[in-house]
Amino acid sequence: MRPPFQGTVLSLSPDMAKKSYLARLPGNAQKRGDTSKGEIEIVTKSKTVRRIKAECGAELEGSALGKGGKRIGILLEDKVHFIVRDAIEFPSGAVGCQMRIVGKTQFDGVNGVIALTHCEGRIYLRKIYRHATRSWELEAVRGRRETGMTARAAARKEVKEELGYPVRTLVSLGKIRPETALLATELEVFWAELGQGPRKDDPEPKEAFGPLERLTFREVGERINNGEIRDGCTISALMLAQLAGAMQPLVVLPTNPLGESEQEKSTATGEPAESLEPTKSLAFGEPE
Repeated sequence: MRPPFQGTVLSLSPDMAKKSYLARLPGNAQKRGDTSKGEIEIVTKSKTVRRIKAECGAELEGSALGKGGKRIGILLEDKVHFIVRDAIEFPSGAVGCQMRIVGKTQFDGVNGVIALTHCEGRIYLRKIYRHATRSWELEAVRGRRETGMTARAAARKEVKEELGYPVRTLVSLGKIRPETALLATELEVFWAELGQGPRKDDPEPKEAFGPLERLTFREVGERINNGEIRDGCTISALMLAQLAGAMQPLVVLPTNPLGESEQEKSTATGEPAESLEPTKSLAFGEPE
């Protein structure tokens, strides 16, 4: 097992990035690609890299991570991420520079986990203030997997910290890649049944949590529909749970572009409204 890297800022040596930076990344992030197969190829030949850097100079203007903002390679790293800028060639022959963020725990597994928690027919979500969006978001439990920890252990740990409940059962629903244009990130999604008992959460001091909400399936659908639930990881986890038959489809009364509901349309036209009844869940249904 490859040991985790310590947080450092790389030297500004012009040769370092173009010669060795890919070897420092997790295996899947080292893949160079092949334009002959229709892929985006990472360019490593020094002469070509220099030409691309010159051509990309204007778009990289203002970067504080190298003279003229033209540096290629690992620009910055901490204990969690590499921030990388690659010289690339497209299948069309066009070239350019693009940035990506690579998680360090990918050396021995997924970057993190999502736990879609439930108990007695309700989905448990919690408000969290996200620094990146500078806003409150209503989300499923999510967190980083530490190097050497299994995804299941990470999911149990995150649920205990964020919600304060023990996990009774844990079922893997699959994996997602939440933002493929920038993040080289993979998360494993779990369907987690919460155990009974007094709630005692233990959030990290560098988190900002709001209230815990226990929602019916219909309420979850309504919160998505009105924009209160907009986190892509949470919505992806809900989709996987529905496809697995773990929960009922999230059905809300649809409206047409003018805001007229199907029931209102039926009343006006005399035509029967589209059926909105959800199918029976394979795991559990909402309380009667």
